[in-house]
Amino acid sequence: MDSILRVDMGAKGGPKLTKESPGEYSGNGGRGMTSAIISKEVPPLCHALGSENKLVIAPGLLSGTIAAMSGRISVGCKSPLTGGIKEANSGGQAAQVLARLGYAAIIIEASPKVMISIKL
Repeated sequence: MDSILRVDMGAKGGPKLTKESPGEYSGNGGRGMTSAIISKEVPPLCHALGSENKLVIAPGLLSGTIAAMSGRISVGCKSPLTGGIKEANSGGQAAQVLARLGYAAIIIEASPKVMISIKL
């Protein structure tokens, strides 16, 4: 898995995608990847539902290979319930496809600026 895809939801003009090398996260996958990114990049005292929190989606280390039962995907972020790092995982084709596309993780960050107008 060659790259990390970052989706900046708060970018001016709409979501902005950037692709980068895994760098220090190289060698991690699944729960290890989600926890490493959250612990390094999310401020510990930020609000879990605030714009500083990040949602990380990462396939397992063996996803995308011919290994049996290897299609596991992990989704992690700062938990609104506990304030710690929470991760959930699932099986299926999503992890296989994400890994075959070469992504070690997708990081969704910031929050969109929503303009609400109410006409009476």
